[in-house]
Amino acid sequence: MGRISEERVLTLERQAADLQMRLAAVEAQIAPAAGAASAATAAEAPRRLPESAPSTARGRDHVDLEELLGGRVLAWTGGVAVIAGIAFLLAIAVSRGWIGPAGRTLVAGAISLGLVMAGAWLHEHRRRTDAALAALSAGIAGLFITVAVGGPVYEVLPAAGALTLAFATGALATCFAVRWRSRGIGALGIVGALLAPVLAGAPSTGLTLALLWLAAASGATILVWQRWNWLALAVFAITLGQWGWWLADAQPSAGPILIVLCLFGALNVTAAIGFELRVPASRLRLASALLLTANATTLALGGWYALAEAGSTTTGRLWIGALAAAHIAVGLATRATRVNRDLRMLALLLGTVLADVTAGLMLQGPILAGAFALSTIAFGVLARRVLAADDRAGEGHDALLLGLGLGGHLLLTTMQALTQVPPDALASDAAFTFGGYAAIAATAVAAFLAGRFVDEVRHDWRIVLDVVALIGAAYLTAAALGGALLAAAFAAEAVALGAIARRDRDPVAACGGGAYLALALAHALVFEATPASLVTGVDDLPGATLALGAAAAAALLGMRLLGRTYITHARVHAALGATGAITLLYLASVALVTAFAPGDDAQLLLSGLWAISGLVALVTGLRRDDRALRLGSLALLLVTVGKVFLYDLSALTSLYRVGSFIGLGLLLLVAAATWQRMRPRALPDLREVPPAAR
Repeated sequence: MGRISEERVLTLERQAADLQMRLAAVEAQIAPAAGAASAATAAEAPRRLPESAPSTARGRDHVDLEELLGGRVLAWTGGVAVIAGIAFLLAIAVSRGWIGPAGRTLVAGAISLGLVMAGAWLHEHRRRTDAALAALSAGIAGLFITVAVGGPVYEVLPAAGALTLAFATGALATCFAVRWRSRGIGALGIVGALLAPVLAGAPSTGLTLALLWLAAASGATILVWQRWNWLALAVFAITLGQWGWWLADAQPSAGPILIVLCLFGALNVTAAIGFELRVPASRLRLASALLLTANATTLALGGWYALAEAGSTTTGRLWIGALAAAHIAVGLATRATRVNRDLRMLALLLGTVLADVTAGLMLQGPILAGAFALSTIAFGVLARRVLAADDRAGEGHDALLLGLGLGGHLLLTTMQALTQVPPDALASDAAFTFGGYAAIAATAVAAFLAGRFVDEVRHDWRIVLDVVALIGAAYLTAAALGGALLAAAFAAEAVALGAIARRDRDPVAACGGGAYLALALAHALVFEATPASLVTGVDDLPGATLALGAAAAAALLGMRLLGRTYITHARVHAALGATGAITLLYLASVALVTAFAPGDDAQLLLSGLWAISGLVALVTGLRRDDRALRLGSLALLLVTVGKVFLYDLSALTSLYRVGSFIGLGLLLLVAAATWQRMRPRALPDLREVPPAAR
C-alpha cells in the first residue's frame, strides 16, 4: 500500500507541474511581463520533484541530451539489436543444423512474444515509455518475421494458420497503439496486418481478398478515429498491390471484378470523407485529395483493363460511366454536410473527367464534339452559380478549378472539331460532311453561350470565350465557302459585328469586326486580285469585284456604324475610311488594267487614274478641312510620282512615257495651285496679336 500511495503522489506532482507549465505558457501569450514571472516559477517546479521520478513537465521543445541518450536512444537501439539477434540466431541455427525448421520458428515466436509481453508490462506498470514502445515494436516485428519465415519459407505453418497469426499480430499491435496513442505502433500493426497475406504466402483467392478488405476496413476506421490520416495512403497502396495482382493473375469474370472494385473503392472514398468530417477544415488536406484522385484513377484504369481482358468491353465503358456518376453524386450529396467546398469541387471535377473519358470511349465524331460542347456550357452555368455565391476566401480556389474544367472541355471540343475538319484540308477545297460543320459550329456556340453565363462573375473569361467563338465562326465560314463568296461572307460578318459593337458598346465585337475585315481583305488580295493584277489584270473580274467591293463596303459601313463617338481614337476612324477608299481605288485600278491589258494604254490610264483620284481627294480635304484626307491625297500623289518615275519610265514606250510624264506634271501643277489657294490658314499666336485687336 505504501508503494502504491507513493506512486500516486509522484503522479499527482508530475501532473500538477505539467498544468503549471501550460498555465505559464498561456499567461506569457496574454501578458508578457506576468508570463515571464509565471514561467520562472514553473521552471522551478520540476526541480522540487523527487529524483526517483522522471520529470515529464519539461517543455516539448526542450530536449535533455541525457534523457535522449539514456531513455530513447538506448531503448530503441536495444529493440533493433534484439531483432538483429533473432535473425542471427536463426541464421546460425540453420547453418549449423542445431534445430529444425519447426524449432527455429518456435524459438523466434517465443522470443518475439516475450518482448511483446515485456513491453506491455513495462508500459502498464513501470511507465518506462520509450523502453516499453521499443520492446513492443521489436516483438511485433519479430512476430511478423516469424510468420513470414514459418509460413512460405519453412512451410511449418499452413497458409491459413500463418494468415490468421499475421492478422492476429496486426490486431494486437493496433489495440496497443490505440490504448497508448502511439502512431508508430499503429502504423506497424495496420501495415503488418495488411501485409499478412504476403507474409504468410497465402494464395491470391477471393477469401484472401475478403480478409484483406476486413483488415483494411478496420484499419481505416482506426485511422479516422485516431486522426492518423497520413496512414490512409499506405493502406491504399498496400491493398492496391494485392487486389491488382489478383485481377492480373486470377483473370476473374466481370461480376467478381466489379465487386472487388466497388468494395475497395468505396472504402477509400469513405476513409477520405470520414477524416474530413472527423477533423473539419476550411481547405482540403493534401492526403485526402491525393487519396481521392489516386482511387478514381486506379479504379478506372484497373476496371477498364480487367474487364477488357475478361471480354466485357461494353461493361468496362459502363463501369467508367458509373464511376463518373458516383463521384458527381458524392460532390452534390455532400453540399448539406460539413465537408468543405474543396472536397466537393474535387469530387465533381473527378466525376467530370471520368464522364469525358466515358464519352470518348462510347461516342465519336460530331456527337462527341456535341457532348463536349454541352459540358462546356454546363461548366459556364456552374461557374456563374458558384462564383456568384462565393466569398472572398473561396473565390480563388473555386475559380481555378472551374476555369480548368471550362477551358479543358472547350479544348476537347476544339480538338474534336479539328479532327473532323483539319486545317490542311481547307487549302485543298475538300468537301466536308455535315458532321464536320456541326462539330465546328458546336465549338463556336459552346464558347459563345458559356461566355454569356460567366460575364457577370468573370469578365476576363467572357472575353477569351468570345474570341474563341469568333475564331470558330471564321473557321466554319472558311470551311463552308470559298472564292469570292468567302471574302464577301467575311465582310458581311464584319458589318454584323460592327452593328453589335454599336448597340452593346462591346469592344470585343469591335475588334472582331476589324479582324473579319482584315480576313476579307487578305483573301481578296491573296486569291482574287493579287498585287500582280495591277500589271496583268485578273481572270475573274466579277469575282474580284465582289470580293473587293464587299471589303470596301464593310470598311465604310464600319466607319459609319462605330463613329467617332464610340472609337475615341481618331486614327482608327480615319483608318476605316482610308481602307474603304483605297480598296475602291484598287478595284477600279484592277478593272481598268483588266479592260485594257496587255498594253501600255493600261499603265498610262492607271497613272492618270491615281493622279486624278489624288487631286480630287486633295480638293475634298481642303474644302472639308479634313487633315487626314489631305495627308492621304498627298500620299497617293507621291505614290503616283513613284510609279511614273520607277515603272513607267522603264516599262512604257517612248510615246506613252511622254504622255505619262506630261499628264502627271499637269495634274501636279493643278494640285499645287489648288493647295496654294485653298490651304488652311494657321491660327495666329495670341502673343503676337495686339491687345486692341483681341
